[in-house]
Amino acid sequence: MDYQSQEMIATLNAENECMEIKEEVDEGTQGTVQSLTQPIQTIFDSNQNLKAEVWKEFVSVGVGEDGKKRGCCIHCSRSYIIERLYGTSHLRRHLLHCSKRPESKRGGNDEQVRRKHKSTDVKRALVPKSFRNREEVSNNVSTKRQRSLTSEGKTRSGMLLGLDILDCPICFHALTIPIFQCDNEHLACSSCCSKLRYKCPTCESPVGHKRCSVMESVLESVFVPCRNAKFGCTENVSYGKESTHEKDCSLSQCACPALDCNYTGSYSYIYAHFFDNHCHESNSLSFVCGGSVDVEMNIATEKIVVLCESEKRLLFALQCFNELHGVYVTVRCIAPSTLELGKLAYYLYYSMDGHTLTYTSPEVKMVLKVSFETPQDNFMFVPHSLLHGESLKIKVSIGLKVRVGSS
Repeated sequence: MDYQSQEMIATLNAENECMEIKEEVDEGTQGTVQSLTQPIQTIFDSNQNLKAEVWKEFVSVGVGEDGKKRGCCIHCSRSYIIERLYGTSHLRRHLLHCSKRPESKRGGNDEQVRRKHKSTDVKRALVPKSFRNREEVSNNVSTKRQRSLTSEGKTRSGMLLGLDILDCPICFHALTIPIFQCDNEHLACSSCCSKLRYKCPTCESPVGHKRCSVMESVLESVFVPCRNAKFGCTENVSYGKESTHEKDCSLSQCACPALDCNYTGSYSYIYAHFFDNHCHESNSLSFVCGGSVDVEMNIATEKIVVLCESEKRLLFALQCFNELHGVYVTVRCIAPSTLELGKLAYYLYYSMDGHTLTYTSPEVKMVLKVSFETPQDNFMFVPHSLLHGESLKIKVSIGLKVRVGSS
């Protein structure tokens, strides 16, 4: 295929991408679109779960021949697919260009949509149509970057008008690498590709095999401040990876382990809060790292005992989970995972009628909030046959791999 043919095909593909589904409704369908002078039951009015303003300008007209739900514009009666997997982008684009839509409605959210699509068009314009080879595109972008750095001597920064442009248009979650596109350049995240069986919900072309390197490059260049910035964190993290950073951020907010308490704060404040408000409660004990403490729990009524370490000012949650075949016992520290405490381990010792159970954890897990789900690792299991009624007496030691004798 010669160069001129490639250019012609590229131009046709670009024109096809910009075309909207312009299906005119039949006579029976048009009858459902009422005059603007009469009350109209829009899709927004008929479904209280919908939040997008765009649904206020479409009415449901049933199912099309392809088995997909359809909706009509209340202004021009054009029909569009309105199923959830297809999103609302095509509906918003139609409203922007609908010739019969009153000018008074063109403002507010529509202006945001125009800016969003304008920024999308700008990104597409960065890649010339003649470059259909990824390597040529990469070389061209690299050349422009080098030319920019040479002329200015420093990296330039910009501003996005809205981060929603970096969300998957199908599931609306933050895009993460890898990002895929179909032959018509409709984007999809990796999880949506598998859920949709690798078929684009917009044009039904195959998706999940072709990476969108341009969007991946854009995503790698976007950084957002940590949610704990208001508490003093100065880190900027890649968009979509905020949760990973927040688990390790030393300023992440920890939840008080006391039942029915909604207090949150940094790990250092959590200790002071618990000591001042809950240390007198029966389900809390004081200890020192490296030593041991004897704990007795009623497995029928008690699920947690909070251990207060006075020297390091840390809180540890000793939890028991009474399940069908026995009791799971585990220890967690209420603190960010990056807290430099050395490698703390815990040791559990249980004895009953000559039977002895011991467990040494390689490391104490750090958590921001106590979970009441049965642990999948780092626990000691006590069979019901080794329990004395509903009482569980156990010896606990927490420290730098310090073991406790059975005495």
